[in-house]
Amino acid sequence: MTLRIGSGLKMRVAFLAFFIVLLAAATSFAAPPRETPDERAVAATFDAARAALSEQRGSAVVPLLTRGSVKTLESVRDAARQPGDAPLERLEPAERFAAMGLRRYLGAADLRRMSVGDIANHALKAGWLGPNIIARSALGPVRVKGDRASGLLMVDNRPALVPADFVREGGSWRIDIASVFTFGSQMLKGFAAMSGKDETAYIADLLDKLPAKPGMAAR
Repeated sequence: MTLRIGSGLKMRVAFLAFFIVLLAAATSFAAPPRETPDERAVAATFDAARAALSEQRGSAVVPLLTRGSVKTLESVRDAARQPGDAPLERLEPAERFAAMGLRRYLGAADLRRMSVGDIANHALKAGWLGPNIIARSALGPVRVKGDRASGLLMVDNRPALVPADFVREGGSWRIDIASVFTFGSQMLKGFAAMSGKDETAYIADLLDKLPAKPGMAAR
């Protein structure tokens, strides 16, 4: 999944950034051969995330993330749960965008009770990723260097703006979303500077241009 650049840095939904690298392979895309055991293991992790998302089991993706990635997502959720602007200001711009989006699309009671996995499940069931986005994405060639790996993320058979990164933790390959948030923060900082607004005000304007609240979480 890619960040949509242009026309004011459009993004499908506020929670979209959480799943930028967690998309299923398109049936029309022929995956390149995986020559080494590590390449095959990385692809298997991606395929497991693909299967879970295709079946709308977002919580099943969380164990496939690196510990750092889960910590980042939890910090975003925790900031969204807390009242006021101070918790948001401590976040980097992309994380702040996600937290402000969660506040927009979920009620305070929902945020208090929902885990990251619960939010992932709701995001999929509510269609926050947009129509057919899972089927339009694929994992291209994978390069492994030590305990880190990177795969070319394809969207509509074209390279995405960010790769799919992986880290080996405890002997298993996990999906690392750090570069996704770094890239998103850089873009938000740049566009906010060009607009003449501070980052929080610019993010608020972006969210105001998104569709109205799509529905509360199912209880």
